[in-house]
Amino acid sequence: MDKRLRVLILLALGLTCFEGADAWAPAQAQSVLQPTKSPRVFLGRRRPGKVVSLSEDGVTVDLKKEGTQLVQFAGIWRIRRAFVSGEPRGSTVIDFADNRLFVVTPVADLVDEVGKKIALVRFTTPNGKTVYMAAGKITDVSTALPGLHNPASRTVMGTRYGAQQITEPVNDAKRMLASAHPAPAAEGGDVADRR
Repeated sequence: MDKRLRVLILLALGLTCFEGADAWAPAQAQSVLQPTKSPRVFLGRRRPGKVVSLSEDGVTVDLKKEGTQLVQFAGIWRIRRAFVSGEPRGSTVIDFADNRLFVVTPVADLVDEVGKKIALVRFTTPNGKTVYMAAGKITDVSTALPGLHNPASRTVMGTRYGAQQITEPVNDAKRMLASAHPAPAAEGGDVADRR
């Protein structure tokens, strides 16, 4: 190993030890400073699926030729109306784990039904659209950084699988998350029965 490289490694190690336990931890800010992750798997992009049932575990979606997909409630972290270019018009987007699923079920109906199982919080995106995030999946709430985030963003909501910029102030977002709980189940039919 080159002598200069050894010296640099020892110097870096020494500085790390010298800082101590109270030193700034860059890992705490990583979700805000890193670019957002994109889903790895897209389902229903060409032909959005149809929600056929809801069970205790999740949402079952018929993707026709691709078969059926069970989206477990525990994996859902965001629900929104499709508005990004390349997404099927009029569809609803369900982000779960590092997957994205497009369905033809209206977003309001899906949110009503899923909201009975998990706590969903309604936020506003920088372009004025509504997004619903699972309160239990949010790992950090931080201030949007000028030059890094959309100028209309005030807060960035971080999850294990991605981040969402919103226009609500940090303190309001934290208050909304703290008061979130699943909606009470009401009498009525399945989400697939609604038009």
